Amino acid sequence: MASASSTHIEIQDEEANTSFMLGKRDVLLHNYQSACDHLSKACERIVKLRESDTVVELAEPYFYYGQALLYLGLSEQQVFGSDIVKDEDNDENDNEEEEKEKEKVEEEEEEEADDSIPDDEHVNDLERAFEILECAHMIYSKILETETNNVHIITRLGDLHVMLADICNENGDHENALSHVLKAIELQETLNEQQRYRLLAESYYKLGLIYELINKFSEAVDSFDKALNTIRQAIEQITGDDKENEREELKSLLPAIELKRNDAQASIADKYLIAQARNLISGTNSTSHTTDNSTTETSVKDITLTIRHKRPITELEKIDEENKKPKTEEN
Repeated sequence: MASASSTHIEIQDEEANTSFMLGKRDVLLHNYQSACDHLSKACERIVKLRESDTVVELAEPYFYYGQALLYLGLSEQQVFGSDIVKDEDNDENDNEEEEKEKEKVEEEEEEEADDSIPDDEHVNDLERAFEILECAHMIYSKILETETNNVHIITRLGDLHVMLADICNENGDHENALSHVLKAIELQETLNEQQRYRLLAESYYKLGLIYELINKFSEAVDSFDKALNTIRQAIEQITGDDKENEREELKSLLPAIELKRNDAQASIADKYLIAQARNLISGTNSTSHTTDNSTTETSVKDITLTIRHKRPITELEKIDEENKKPKTEEN
């Protein structure tokens, strides 16, 4: 069995390890469909050999599999969303009849379906990603109980909370998304300065986006400010002529975050003006602010994928080298 104390949790089975390495490489190259194919095979192989779906060996495969499913699901939703076209010329009565026909067909299909057989085909990529990432979170959490200072495990748990927040946010569950990001920040704060800056910048930026969606603009401004300060601290920590490209990359992120921060600040003033206008219309002079907890439909540009440090090509080469190493199968 793989040792939980190792930073890289090794997969002992050669076939499973090969599939895992190929899947991990595909994730780094953004080939998410291919990554899902390879990583699902790795997970299935390990579960079959160990007769358990919670062994330590599954931690890394689950992590990358869930990540691939998440990004695949997000990309598919963007494509499907662009294809939605409303036909305003259709008569309302025709629409009602079509809806009734659809409901009738769905009811008949449900009656014919065997509830005792799970139907994974009806589970979308984001739902599947959530399940896989929760499994990974459970395994890493168990490891952390005995290795409280393991930087790799802490980083993984923080990343998992961020990804779970993305799924919750996509499904409109902003409160749980908020909870996951706050947990990620709590974990990332325990890392040393050089390791945590980029992670915290991403988390604070996501936190600001969520606060915007639930109309908590003051908190959003504070979160965006923290993201900006964290990136500036990261820039100060990066020294040396060979790091100039990395510094410039971080500097290029600042304008977009500053724009989001200014938008949130402007929304605070807008809410105050709206409240004043309502008071005038109702005949009162109260200057109290009204609170609107409804979510906004305004789409936001997510630049979090560019906040983290781009993985150097040497990591891909390292995967190739690891993939070529012979693995000794367990007896």
